Amino acid sequence: MEKNKRYVIKSLISLFAAATLIILSSTAAQEVEPEVPFVPTPLIVVEQMLKMVQVGKDDVLYDLGCGDGRIVITAAKKFGCRGIGIDIDPERIRDSRKNAIEAGVQDRVQFKQMDLFQAEISEATVVTLYLLTEVNLRLRPILLRELNPGTRVVSHEFNMGKWEPDESTTVRTGDQENPYVEDYWDLHEMDYWDSHQVYFWIVPANVTGTWKVTIPDITGKNELTLKLDQEFQRVRGEAFEGISPIPVFIKDEKIKGNILQFTMERKLKGRTESMHFEGRVQDHIMQGTLKIEGRPGKEKVKWKARLVN
Repeated sequence: MEKNKRYVIKSLISLFAAATLIILSSTAAQEVEPEVPFVPTPLIVVEQMLKMVQVGKDDVLYDLGCGDGRIVITAAKKFGCRGIGIDIDPERIRDSRKNAIEAGVQDRVQFKQMDLFQAEISEATVVTLYLLTEVNLRLRPILLRELNPGTRVVSHEFNMGKWEPDESTTVRTGDQENPYVEDYWDLHEMDYWDSHQVYFWIVPANVTGTWKVTIPDITGKNELTLKLDQEFQRVRGEAFEGISPIPVFIKDEKIKGNILQFTMERKLKGRTESMHFEGRVQDHIMQGTLKIEGRPGKEKVKWKARLVN
């Protein structure tokens, strides 16, 4: 029943947005209307979103489709960060600026009336969303292209399709004694469903390509060839030793922001040696340390890789 309820409400929101676009296309109205209807996020969900991405005072938070500014204002007031809200609706921007003054955070937040797809977001360390799935999918390549690896993205209720979340959670609001969305914006607005999904992603670095790996303490000046392919945060690959066709298998590949981890296995004198790599990706260089399973000696060994194509 609860899933059906959420499905119906999501469908109505999507239909409303679609109907708005149809009406606009059939009229001569010059004013650009929002693609997504304004529906407020309960404060308990806002706080969970901000906690999930671990917002701090050094962060710059962008809320794309900011509505009445509640996410940006809460982040500035409770976590001390700087925030920028983007919305195409002038009424929402007026409300946001008024709410920021009332909350006493007008010196730490800005609200800009513009199309979120035209916004310059490269300085963001955190991006928050409450849009629709189809809008998220259009926004997805922009986020991956414009944001720095490690930037945190959190969305209320709507996902990113094939870009699977690094984490998700359900926030239950129906367990509260008062079913209203209780905060200083809307004291008497009923919550529109009993639970809310929150999705969290970390923007991954791009590691696709061929890398030459050096491990001075193990291979000397010889290089290993590492070939990687990637779909969002999922990485696949294979490795080769020297110019021989003897493969060195890699497994357990994962990337979190600009930190890549993988295990490389190679055959040595009838036994399998497992090397557990962890490294930081920056531009066309990866470097870090590795641990060799079951090998006596140094606890960690340095390694470095360069992208060749």
